[in-house]
Amino acid sequence: MPQHTLTPPSFSLSLTRKILNQTYDDFMHGRRHPVSQSHQPDDLFADDALMDFPDDVEYAEPVVEVIGTSADRLGSAIIAKDQADGIDPYTIDEDGISRMPTRKMPLTEMIYAARFAALLTCPDKVAAMATPQAITALNLPSSEEREVFKDVFPDIFEQTAKALVCDGVDLEGTAIVSLQYVTSRSSTDPKVAFGKSVERTVAKGDRIIAIASAASDLPPSGKAFCSASYDLPPINADMVIEILRQTHSATGQLSDAFVRKCLPSNENLQRLTMPLLQGAFHEESTIKVALRLTALSNFADVQVRSDTLCIEDMYLPASVKADMEQLVDDLAQWRDGGLDWSEVTSSILVYGPPGTGKTLLAKSLAGTADIPLIMASYGDCQRAGHQGDFLRVLAEKVEKAVSTAPSIFFLDELDSFFSRAQSSRSSGYVVAIVNALLEHLTLLNETPGLIVVGATNFVANVDPAILRPGRFDLHIALAVPDKAGIQRLFELELGTAARHLDLQCAVDRMIGQSGAQVAALLRDARGKARRAKASINDTHLTAALDRIVPEVDPADLYRVAIHEAGHAVVAHALSCPLPEIVRVTPRGGEYVSRKPFAATKQTVDNQIIAVLAGRAAEACIIGNVSDGAANDLEQATELAYRARYSWGLYGNNLLALSDQKMTTLDPFSPLGSVVNTDLKNHYARSKEIAQVHADSIKFIADALLEKREIDGAAMSKLLELPGDKVAGTALKCRPNDAISCA
Repeated sequence: MPQHTLTPPSFSLSLTRKILNQTYDDFMHGRRHPVSQSHQPDDLFADDALMDFPDDVEYAEPVVEVIGTSADRLGSAIIAKDQADGIDPYTIDEDGISRMPTRKMPLTEMIYAARFAALLTCPDKVAAMATPQAITALNLPSSEEREVFKDVFPDIFEQTAKALVCDGVDLEGTAIVSLQYVTSRSSTDPKVAFGKSVERTVAKGDRIIAIASAASDLPPSGKAFCSASYDLPPINADMVIEILRQTHSATGQLSDAFVRKCLPSNENLQRLTMPLLQGAFHEESTIKVALRLTALSNFADVQVRSDTLCIEDMYLPASVKADMEQLVDDLAQWRDGGLDWSEVTSSILVYGPPGTGKTLLAKSLAGTADIPLIMASYGDCQRAGHQGDFLRVLAEKVEKAVSTAPSIFFLDELDSFFSRAQSSRSSGYVVAIVNALLEHLTLLNETPGLIVVGATNFVANVDPAILRPGRFDLHIALAVPDKAGIQRLFELELGTAARHLDLQCAVDRMIGQSGAQVAALLRDARGKARRAKASINDTHLTAALDRIVPEVDPADLYRVAIHEAGHAVVAHALSCPLPEIVRVTPRGGEYVSRKPFAATKQTVDNQIIAVLAGRAAEACIIGNVSDGAANDLEQATELAYRARYSWGLYGNNLLALSDQKMTTLDPFSPLGSVVNTDLKNHYARSKEIAQVHADSIKFIADALLEKREIDGAAMSKLLELPGDKVAGTALKCRPNDAISCA
C-alpha cells in the first residue's frame, strides 16, 4: 500500500522540504548553532550584518530516493488497525527501522522555516527578493515573536539561499535588519535605530530582509526600495505534516490523510503557544503528535470558553445591544469575505460612571464574536516605570492585538491620558504619551479584523484628537441600569434560583446602583448561603442588602421623593423638557433632565428655577431644607454665572470671563454678590410655583415612593392628569400665584 507522491510538489512545498531536511540534518549532526547563538550581530550598523555563506559548505540538490515502507507489505485492514493504535506504518522502513523524536530537536527553527517557506509560493517572489538593492519586509507585529524569529532567521535564510542555488538564485550578500525589542535599557528609540540601520544599508547598495512590525516601520528610503511586504503566515496543518516528515519518519513518508484527519483545524492550531506546539512533537509517532495537538487545542479552547461572556449574558440598553449585534454580524461577514473591512464600524468609545459595564461590554463582544481580547489601561502602562517603560508596555499590547487579529483591543482609563491642551509641569510628558497613543490608534484602526474599544469615566477629560472619527467612530454612553435593568441583572446572575426569591424589594433597594454593585450584592448573598450550607434564599438576600444598601427611615425617603417631585412638577409648569428618568433610592434621589436646545435668557432662568425646585419643595411641604440640594446649588450657580459672564445673556455685559473666576466667587465679592442675587430671585420664583402646585408635588412623590423609578413618558402622563385626580389645579404656573413657604 505505497503512499508515494505521484505528482511533483509545488514550488513552495519543494522548497519547504529542502529547507526542513537540511535544517534537521545539520542540527542532528552538530552542524548548526543552537537557537540562542544567533548569526545576527548585536550591532545593527556592523558591516558583517551581510549574509556571507561559508565557502567550504556546498549545497547539492538532494537525490530523491523512494524508500520502501513497512506499510508496503501490509493489508489495508492491518494498516487501519495500526493507525487506530497510533502507529504510522508509512514512517517505518521495510527493515522495521523507525525514527523516534529526540529530546533536542530544532523545532523553533523548523516551525519558523516552514512559515517562511510558505511565503515563497512561486519563482517570481524569489526573484523579487534576489533583485539587487531590493528590500523585502517581513512583518511580525508581536515584539516577543520578532525577538525569537530574528535569532533563528539567519540560519533559515542561509538554508533557503543554498536550496535556491540550484534554481540559479543568488541571495548571498543580503543584509538582515530587525526592529529590536523595546526594553527599559534602550537608550535610543528602537524604530529610530532600525530606520538608521536600514538607511545605512540602503546607502551601501545592499539588498535587505527587514524584520519589523509592519512595512510602515521602514524609513522613507526603505519604503522607496521596498519591493515586497509579507506578513509571516501562521502555522497550519501542511507545515506540521512537513515537520513530522523530518522528525518522525525514517522513510520521508507518513499516513498523510489519516494524520490530517487527526489534526485540529488551522484556526485551533494557531491558538496554541509555541511551548504547546513544541511539546506535542515529542510524542512517539506522527499520529500521536496530531492527536496531542488536537487535545491541546481543545484544552485551550475550553480554557477560553470557560470564562467567556456573551452579549446575551449581560443587560444592555436596546440601542447598545443592537449596535453590538450589528458589529458581530459585520465581523462574521468580513471573515467570510462578503464585506470589506472599510465598511465596518470597528472603533467604539464607551463612557459612563464606574461599574456600568464598560469592561464587560468588551468581554461580551469578544465572547460573542469568539475572538481574543487584549486588554490594556493607563494604569497597566504606568506601573511599568518611567516614560520609556510606559511606551514599551503600550506598544507590546498594541502589537499583540495586531498580531492576533481578528481580535479586540480594549483600552481602559482613556481619561487618564489627559488632554494636550492642559498646561502643567508635565506637559511634555503628556504630549509624548498622547502622541504615541494617537500613532497606535491609527495602526489599530488600519488593521483589518481588529476592533478597538476605549473606555472612560470622564469623557470631557480625554484629548479631542483621541475622540475624533477615525480613531473612535461610535460613542456609547452607559449609565446605571434602570429598574428593568436591575431586574434583568438579578435574573442573569441568579439563573434558575431567581424563580424562588422575592426580588421586588431587592430591586427597589438597588435602584440607582451600578451593575457591578448588583454583582457584589449577589456574591455576598451567595457567600452567606454557602456558609449556611443551604441554597440561596430571601434571608441571605436581605442580609446582604442590609449591609450594602441599609434600609432608610421612611421620613427620609419621603423627603427624597418630595425633592425629586419638586423638580418634575416645577419643570413641567415652566414648559421645560421632561426628565429622562426620576428615581428615589435608599442613597438619595436622581433627576436626569435634558438640556434645552438653545441657551436663551428665558430658558436659562427656567432651568435654574427647576434646578432649585427640589429645595423649594422641601421648604414648602416639609417646612425645612436639607443638604440634599448641594449638587443643585452648584449646578444653579454655574448656570447663573455663565448666563452673566460667559454667554452674554444680560444686555449690560458682553464680557466673557474664564471658568477659573467662578471658583473664587463669594457672596461679598462684586461678581459673587451679583450671582447670589440672581440665585435668590430664582429661588423665590421656584418656591412660588412649588407652593401653588404643592398637591401635585405630593401626588408625584407618592407615585415615586410606590414605583421608585419613573421614566419621562410615564411622568408626562402623571403630570397631565386632570386637577381632580391630582387633588390640585392644572400644572401651568400663573405669574401672580400667592406663596407662603418656609
